[in-house]
Amino acid sequence: MSTQRIRLLLDSGAPRFVSDLMAMPDANRFEMLSYVGEGEEAIGQLIGDVDAIYIYQHFLTGDLIRSAPRLKFIQKHGLNCKNIDLKTAAERGIPVATLPLLRNATVAEQALALMLACARRIVVGHHAVTSAIYREKGLEPIRTSQRQIRGNWAEIEVAELQDAAVGLIGLGDIGMEIAKRCRAFGMEIFYHQRQRHAADVEARFEAHFLPFDELLARVDYLVLVLPHTEESEGLIDRSALALMKPSATLINVARGAIVDQDALVEALKQGRIAMAGLDVYREEPLPVDNPLMGLPNVVLTPHLGGGSGRSRSVDRSAGLSNILSFFDTGQARGVINFP
Repeated sequence: MSTQRIRLLLDSGAPRFVSDLMAMPDANRFEMLSYVGEGEEAIGQLIGDVDAIYIYQHFLTGDLIRSAPRLKFIQKHGLNCKNIDLKTAAERGIPVATLPLLRNATVAEQALALMLACARRIVVGHHAVTSAIYREKGLEPIRTSQRQIRGNWAEIEVAELQDAAVGLIGLGDIGMEIAKRCRAFGMEIFYHQRQRHAADVEARFEAHFLPFDELLARVDYLVLVLPHTEESEGLIDRSALALMKPSATLINVARGAIVDQDALVEALKQGRIAMAGLDVYREEPLPVDNPLMGLPNVVLTPHLGGGSGRSRSVDRSAGLSNILSFFDTGQARGVINFP
C-alpha cells in the first residue's frame, strides 16, 4: 500500500456530497480538491494535477480528460455515465468505475415490492386471512400435509412477473437498478426518456427503447422514475392512461404530481387499468378523504422509497474504498470501459 496521498478531485456541485466525503474515515489517504461555490467550469482549473476524480453530476468532457496528464482513475457516483466521455477515457487507458448506490437500490426495491404486491394481490390476501373470509365461503379449516392443502382458498386472481413486460419512464441511476432486478425476475424490459442510451448501455441492462406512446401500449407494468419538472407534471394523464392495457399496472416511486390523480382514480374505478402501486402523492401524508383511499385495486405506501437512513454514509465510503483499491492493488469494482 502506497503511503503517498492521492490527489482526488471531488465533483463539487453538491456541497453535502463534498462535506460527507471529507468526513469519511479514509479521507486522510487523500488530498481532496473541491470547487464548491465556484461553478462547474472550475473543474478545468484543478484537473491538471489530479490522480483521480470522483464524479457525480457534473460533466467530464473529452477535453477535460485530455487536459489531466496525471489522471489514472475515474469513479462515478452511481451507474449512469452519460456525463462522462467514456471513449476518451478508454483511449487514454483510464478506467471508469460505476458504483451501485444503496439510496438508488432502496427505491428500486420499493418499486419491485409494489409490483409484487400488485401482481400477487398481497394486501387483498392479507385482508382475506385476517378477516377470516373463509367463513363467508362456507369453508372449515383443515390440517394440512404435503399433499393435503387448500390452495388459494380465498379465490384471489394473481399474476406473475415472469415474462411480463415492464416499461421504465427514466433509465437513470434508479431506473438501472430497477432494470437489474426486473431482469432477475425474467421480465422483458423497455424504457423511454428524452435521450436514448448508447447501444452498450441498453445491452448491459437488456433494455429496449420505445417511443412514449408505444411503451404505454406495450407494457404490463409502467414504472415512473423520472424527476418532477414542469415538463413531467401531469405526464400520466387521461390520454396516457387510455393507451395502457386494461390489464396493466401503474407503479409510481418518483413524485406524485407526475400522475393526474383524478384521471388515475377514474381509470381504476372504471377498470381501464388493473391496478396501481403508489409510494408518492401530490399531498403527503395522503389525506384521509383522498379518493384513492378504499379502492380495492391499489397498494399505497407512505413514501418508503427513501430507504433506511444509512445509505449516504455507505455510498460515500464505498466510492472512496474503490478508489483506494485501485491505487493500492490495481483492482477496482464496477469498471465499465475495459473488459
